[in-house]
Amino acid sequence: MKRPGSRQRRPFAGSLRLRLFVLIMLPLVVVALISGAVRYWQAQTLSQALYDDALKVVAHVVAREVIITQGDVVSDALLDSLVGVMGDPIFYNVSAADGRILAGYTDMPDNVFPASLRSGEPHFFNFTYNNKPVRAVALREFIADPFFDGWTTVLVWQTTTQRHALSLSLLQQSLAILAVVLVTASAAVWIGIAQGLRPLIDLRQAVSLRSPSELGPIRRVVPSEVRPLVGTMNSLFARLQGELQRRNAFIANAAHQIRNPVAAIRAQAEAALSTKDATTRDARLHDLHEAASDLSRLSQQLLSLETADHSGAADGELIDFTRLVADMARKFAPAAVERGVDINLEAPDNALKVRGNAILLREAIENLLDNALRYGAVNEGELKLTLVRQDQIIRLTVEDDGPGIPGAASEKVFERFQRLQQPDGKDQLRSGCGLGLAIVRSIASAHDGTAYLDQKDKGCCVVFCLPLAS
Repeated sequence: MKRPGSRQRRPFAGSLRLRLFVLIMLPLVVVALISGAVRYWQAQTLSQALYDDALKVVAHVVAREVIITQGDVVSDALLDSLVGVMGDPIFYNVSAADGRILAGYTDMPDNVFPASLRSGEPHFFNFTYNNKPVRAVALREFIADPFFDGWTTVLVWQTTTQRHALSLSLLQQSLAILAVVLVTASAAVWIGIAQGLRPLIDLRQAVSLRSPSELGPIRRVVPSEVRPLVGTMNSLFARLQGELQRRNAFIANAAHQIRNPVAAIRAQAEAALSTKDATTRDARLHDLHEAASDLSRLSQQLLSLETADHSGAADGELIDFTRLVADMARKFAPAAVERGVDINLEAPDNALKVRGNAILLREAIENLLDNALRYGAVNEGELKLTLVRQDQIIRLTVEDDGPGIPGAASEKVFERFQRLQQPDGKDQLRSGCGLGLAIVRSIASAHDGTAYLDQKDKGCCVVFCLPLAS
């Protein structure tokens, strides 16, 4: 579990161009290193094969020279020619079948001849001569001559300096070619990445042109890999544009709604200050108090509506909805009694739990009861609250016996700042700003629930549904 405030390390959080360059060039460098190692092995194999063939020829030349000279040493002129061709000093030894040394060097190590030496076949091997590594070839030939006495062994060896030099030379040439290829590939890849990322640069410019007043979709042609990103951005722009339009409409409507109560408070305050009659002043102050109460209620509803639009039930607390409804019914009982309305609550004995924001749910129930008392309940009438569970849904219905709401306006009443007119065409005389049911639906939606009107023959029935807490 991550600690709060801890930062998660993001790999390759820097330049995308550098990331692509590294991801492309790193395998090429690895392949180049492997190719260099393989090339060095091939160079050593080739160098050894070339020098071994030359060393075998030298062995035959030495054998023929010794036969011709009847065991005399090889002439210096011939050795110099052979050394000039081979590059490294050449040593030789010719021995008879009985082990007598017929010609050549005698200071070679003991038991240097391999046990697996076959007649007529050259045998190559390595050993150390004068503290230097050497490469040797041994030939066993039958010479029909009394001096050589049949089988004669010719051993020729040479230091390996030129072999290694040839291998390194071939390796250097290969590495030089690979370096040129890598440098050329690096330049080509860098330029290719820059050209390939140009659509992203154009996309960045298109995004930078967006502003709160211009959130239109991006219509530029982009590669197929970027289209999902552009689609997501366009969807985000559309949601932002809709949210800004909603906010602007909300602010405009709120300013319009607040302007009237503020103007009323100012007019009543001026009237109270200007009057000298105590009775009239008290009446004005009473009206001023009513207007201030309405403004306070409007401000509270505006805040509740805004909070409900940005709240959710996922991380909310576990709430006993049965008890919450009962508490709100007791709270509104005095106001109902004052208006001659009976509040009846039908609820199960067990607790029905929901998850969410207790303050918002209390606000929703308060708006349901307040609307019913203001516009639905009549004197000596009844306000009925019914709380039931249907599968995994908690259903609260608030019914009154008032004039009701026409079916054509069943959705309109849940819109913000919408107030219905009386049958005579005049606005409701009771105070209100048309936010109560809008708040109820917003709070229900924030808790993954819903709110709607259930049409009845008489009165109004508002249904408030919430999912049961798991």
